[in-house]
Amino acid sequence: MLSIDPQWLVFQIILFLAVWMFLRKFLFEPHLAVLQQRTQRSEGALKEAQQVRADAESIETRYKTQLAETRTGTMQQVDTVYRAAEEQAKVVTDEARSEANQTLANMRASLLQEIEAARKDLESRTPEFARTIAEKLLGRPLT
Repeated sequence: MLSIDPQWLVFQIILFLAVWMFLRKFLFEPHLAVLQQRTQRSEGALKEAQQVRADAESIETRYKTQLAETRTGTMQQVDTVYRAAEEQAKVVTDEARSEANQTLANMRASLLQEIEAARKDLESRTPEFARTIAEKLLGRPLT
């Protein structure tokens, strides 16, 4: 059978514990500390990235809101100016139409007066025209 020397066993246990303590102090604990620092930095970077993303989304939302408000205001101003221009065009058109109608009425009245004056002139000169026509038809002067 197999025999185990107790002194040798105690020596191996002591040696194992010494190596284990040495490795723990100079290898395992520093390595675990480095891993823990990496984890903390990674978590910190993730939290910071989430915060930056949230800030960016907030800024984007404010930007979109301001842009929408500006567009709405601008569209209202454009609409107001457009309506004012339409009203002004209507007023100018109505004034021009009224002025044209007035000018047309004045011209008609003037034309009627000229026609009436010409008619009166022709009526007053009718005997003279009749006499001239008769003289030309008869070929002699009328006395």
